[in-house]
Amino acid sequence: MGMKRKWMGQPASTKADTPRFFYGWVIVGAGAISGAFNLGSAGFATSTFLAVMQSDLGWSQTVIFGALAVRQLLGGLLGPIIGPLADHPWAPQVILPLGSIFLALSFILLRWVESPFEYYMVYGVLGALGVAAQGSGMWQTLAIKWFIRKRARALSWSNAGAASGPLIFPLFLTFLIGNMGWREAWLWLGITTVIIVLPLSLMARTNPEVMGMLPDGDTINPRPSSGISVTSPDPSVEEEYSFTRGEALRSRSFWILTLAMALAVVGITGYQAHWIPYFQERGFSLEVAASGVAVYGLFNIAGRLVWGYLAGKYNIRTLMMLEGALATVGVIFMLFIFNPVMMVAWGVFQGINLAGFFLLQSIATAEFFGRDHIGAIRGFMTPFANGTRALAPLIIGILHDWQGSYTVPFLLVVGTWVLAVVAAYAIRPPRKPLRHG
Repeated sequence: MGMKRKWMGQPASTKADTPRFFYGWVIVGAGAISGAFNLGSAGFATSTFLAVMQSDLGWSQTVIFGALAVRQLLGGLLGPIIGPLADHPWAPQVILPLGSIFLALSFILLRWVESPFEYYMVYGVLGALGVAAQGSGMWQTLAIKWFIRKRARALSWSNAGAASGPLIFPLFLTFLIGNMGWREAWLWLGITTVIIVLPLSLMARTNPEVMGMLPDGDTINPRPSSGISVTSPDPSVEEEYSFTRGEALRSRSFWILTLAMALAVVGITGYQAHWIPYFQERGFSLEVAASGVAVYGLFNIAGRLVWGYLAGKYNIRTLMMLEGALATVGVIFMLFIFNPVMMVAWGVFQGINLAGFFLLQSIATAEFFGRDHIGAIRGFMTPFANGTRALAPLIIGILHDWQGSYTVPFLLVVGTWVLAVVAAYAIRPPRKPLRHG
């Protein structure tokens, strides 16, 4: 049995007969919108609220980003527990709605926090439960299970939705803070989460088989003598080889992919959390800073689609290296922004190039290890990625408080991108293990 397409990125040359509507696209749409809330309401929310909460409560950057670190780190540690449940026939239908409730409460209850301890318990601990159960990783796992031939396209659309978080939330939250104060802004963010994310979570289904379908919407034709048969011109599509979690963990490819993702996290989510404070420090108002991030978000959406298209045609390792090199240039570019025009130019450039790494890593993981146990496999990656996701904003904040500027912290980000490029260069497809019996 072979993989759906070769690592060199050559797509299948034929198309299966597909019905007019395929529920997998509902999974992609729900994951896209939910992903926007997870991305936009975490690091970007923290940075948007940072200055006003510091002014009102007298807390340092370290205290405020420390709660974000707890949220991400604890959420990541839950990954090996939550991840395998994504492979269960009905568990996602329970986990995702519960996660949306936890996510909403981690915002709503901030309306009444008065001490760092309360803030850490609500935004950190309660938020971690929401991140683990409702995170974009869960939705991407489901998308991987619903698609094989069209996987790159499905993941690019799902990621494009998540990328709208930076476009929407800084402006949305800036509007709320300006009109009703930061406490009420947290409250209404939580209410909005319940209204939008909870109904979407109820739409989750583990894989097409639980609904009597096949990946990509390929048709099922009943045969009285043998039950069902698959109608597809490309039999290998239905026979994608799936590693177990143990087999994946014993492969060198798993650990290099995990390392590459952990390094990239520093240069994406850890770095992103400090954009608005950085722009404010450079003399831009909160509104202008949020607008600059919104430009990034707009082009980040388009960038996801571009990288998804390229992933269907070119070597993914090469694309990961290219994306990392461009991201490095973008960080250096940011250090030389002096006016709004340069900020917009940076937003366009960085929006496109930062769109690719997580998408490419997800596609590579699915193509390497198959879909049957992908929840368990990705779940074991989560603690490493979330570990750096948790520590990066905090470390950058500590370095900023120590240095009094963002120059040294951002040069650290440059270094992690260089290492991510090296890790991408070392990636190779795993060998299929020998199975007996």
